[in-house]
Parts: sequence; C-alpha cells; structure tokens
Amino acid sequence: MTEDNKKEQSTNIGDSEKITYTQLGFRSAQKSQSAPDAIEGYLEIVYDKFLEEQKLDEQGLKDRVSKLRAEVQQEKARKQDAIADINANKRNKEDKEKEIEELEIEKIDIRNGEGETADTTPFVIGAFITLLLTLYLFVFYSSAGYSAFYGIKPGSLGFINPNVFADATNKGGGVIALIILFPVIFLGLGFLIHDSLEKNKKLTDDNKPNQYGVIITLLLITLIADAFIGYKISEGVHNNEFNAGRSDKVWEFSMIFSDINFYLVLILGFVVYVIWGFLLHYVLSHPYLKTESEKIKLLIENINNRISDKRKELSDIIAKIHKLEGELVTIDSKVEEKQKDIIGYENGVIPINIASLKGSIGEFMGGWQNYTHGNSSNSKATVLIENSIKNQNAWLQKKLESLKTEN
Repeated sequence: MTEDNKKEQSTNIGDSEKITYTQLGFRSAQKSQSAPDAIEGYLEIVYDKFLEEQKLDEQGLKDRVSKLRAEVQQEKARKQDAIADINANKRNKEDKEKEIEELEIEKIDIRNGEGETADTTPFVIGAFITLLLTLYLFVFYSSAGYSAFYGIKPGSLGFINPNVFADATNKGGGVIALIILFPVIFLGLGFLIHDSLEKNKKLTDDNKPNQYGVIITLLLITLIADAFIGYKISEGVHNNEFNAGRSDKVWEFSMIFSDINFYLVLILGFVVYVIWGFLLHYVLSHPYLKTESEKIKLLIENINNRISDKRKELSDIIAKIHKLEGELVTIDSKVEEKQKDIIGYENGVIPINIASLKGSIGEFMGGWQNYTHGNSSNSKATVLIENSIKNQNAWLQKKLESLKTEN
C-alpha cells in the first residue's frame, strides 16, 4: 500500500493517533465492512501508529539510552553474580563427591574390619575333615543303631555291619528310614552345641558370664546314648560268641567293664563325636562364613543413609548449576538485545519491540472482531473473522521477516 493510500484510508477512519488500537480496529472493520482483503492496509496503519508512539524527543532519547545502559550494567552484574554462584556450587559439588567417596571407603573399611583377614588354609582343612567326620558318624551311627536295635548278625566280625543297608532292605522301609534318620539325632545335638558356643561368645562380648549348662547336658545325653548303644552291642557280640561256643559264660552286666567293644563304641562314637562337634563349631563360626553382625549392619545402614542424603544434596547442587547456566544464557541474550537497542536509538533507528507490536495488533483485531460479530450473522461473521485472521497472520509473518532482514 502506498503512502497516499494509507493517508487516505487513515483519514477515512479518523485520526488514528488519537484513538486506541481497539477503536481503530472497530472503525476499520466498519469502513471496510469487515472485508478480509482490506485488513493488510489497515495493519500498515497500525504499524505506523505503533512506530510513531515509539519516537522520542532528544531528551527522551537520552533518557531511554541512559536507562538501557543502566539495565545492561545491571544484567552484567547479575551475570557476575551467577558466575560466582556457579563457581561456588561447583566447589560444593566437588566437596560432596569427595564426602560420598570417603563414606564409601569407610563402609568398605567397616566390612573389612569384621571380615576375613586370616589365612583360609586352616578353614579349608577343618571343613574337609569336618565333612569326612560327618560321613563317618553317619555310617557309624547307622550301623551301630541297627546293631543295637536288631542285634549283631551271627558270623559278623563286629558290630560295624558293612551290609547294613542290604539287611535293612529285607526288613522293610521303616528299618531303612530308621538307619538313615537315626544319625541325624547326633548331628542335630552337635549343631546345638555349636549354637550354645555362639551364644556364649555373644555373652563374652557383652561382658556377661558364660552358660555351659546346655553344652554339658547335650554332651551328657550323647554319652549316655553311646553307653546304651555300646552296652547293647557288647551284649550282642558276647551272645553270638556264646552261641557259637567260643565263650562258656552267660552274659552278665558286670562284663561290660571288661568288654573291649563297649570302649570301642565310646571311643569311636562319643570321642569322635566331641571332636566333630568342636570342628563343626570352628568351621561354622569362621569369619569366612560369617554374615555381618547386627552392629555392622546398623553402621552400614547409617552410612548408606548418609550417602543417600549426600547424593540428594549433590543432585540439588547439579540442578542449581544447570539453572544458573541457563540464566547466564538468558542474561547474555538480554544484554545483546539491549545493546542493539542502544545502537539503534543512537543511530536514529527505532527498535521494534516484537511483543509490544503483537499486543497492539491483538487489540486492533479485537476491535475488528467486535464490529464483525455485531453486524453480521454468526455464520458469516465466523467466515469473515477466520479469513481476516489468516490475512493478519500472513501480514505479520512478512513484517517480522522484513524486520529481521533490516536488523
């Protein structure tokens, strides 16, 4: 649109400098009967009115430049403060990372302090011997129990029956279950001894007197059970010898004290059982198999909580650093924009505030739509407004591109 046309159009709708943008939009729509094709010309009037409002006299120009320079200095001061905050937070970040690392090392030290520090060779040897003795006791008590309950097989060389499982098979499943489960009684008693020794260890740590009553009772029960088994076996062996004619004396209780089989049962059973019990305690209480104590667990849990808190603080610091770095970008953008405005004012070029321009156009379009809605049917008004907005957007896009080219 030429300057003459714009002046003519402006004259036709009144002095645009003395009315609001909304009034200008209303009168423009009234003059053009809301014709969408005419809106670009009226938008040029709006743009000229906007530029006119931006002009300043000499003193106003100096004041505006002075204000912009002050704002630039203020933004630069904000930038320096942000940089200082970033540097302080980065140092704080390094400190937090170091604190977390030290806590992790402290946690490892606590675990190592209570962990395995000695040579594992004795443990391996002890575990191997304990396993072999466990197998031995299982076989011994299976055979000895079978001989005690079902007698010594005639013709056997002793109470250890190598064919005990074959003989038990012929007697039924109950006998098989008995010879398999019978040794478990003694293995269970051995484990209870280990448990009692562990409890005494805790009592010692707590400076409390040890309690040996349970251990003595368990050993006494085992000794009595072995003595009964030894007696039954000694009696069975003697009766077999008497029936075979190798002895002419009928079994009497007093013979037990001179019967070698009785002492063999005690030595091969009870004595080996006691040795196995203490070896079992050594293996099960060895640090190699120890889980963390409750005290260690509490210490580790406390450290983990502190580490979690430190990590949260570290995360907050990192987020703050990112936020400050984003503010730096925004500040640089504002400084650059204000410096361009200063150069523009000093060179007689009026800086265009895009947001203000869009606001003015929005007010104009509001007045345009008010007239259109009030003087047309709903369907017609909708079509006119849609086309007007379409043309307005196209005009604004072109204007913004031209402003970018000029700058």
